[in-house]
Amino acid sequence: TEFKVSGNCEMCKDRIETAAKSVAGVASAEWSTETKMLQVKFDDSKSSPDAIQKAIAAVGHDTEKYKAPDDVYKALPECCLYRK
Repeated sequence: TEFKVSGNCEMCKDRIETAAKSVAGVASAEWSTETKMLQVKFDDSKSSPDAIQKAIAAVGHDTEKYKAPDDVYKALPECCLYRK
């Protein structure tokens, strides 16, 4: 599946992909700094797009359905702050 995730740089890419891969059943996660789209391959008997998006929001990155908590977002490195 594929969905939009907010972020800016290679540090964001690493954080987003690590968070997605931390969800049970996720086989691969690839985020593009250009398109801001995350492509995820996962076992839908073990996980869901919702669970993956919640895990990504929890580490500071807004997704199509979930907004990162403000305190977590504000703790990101300055180059990773994407909200204007």
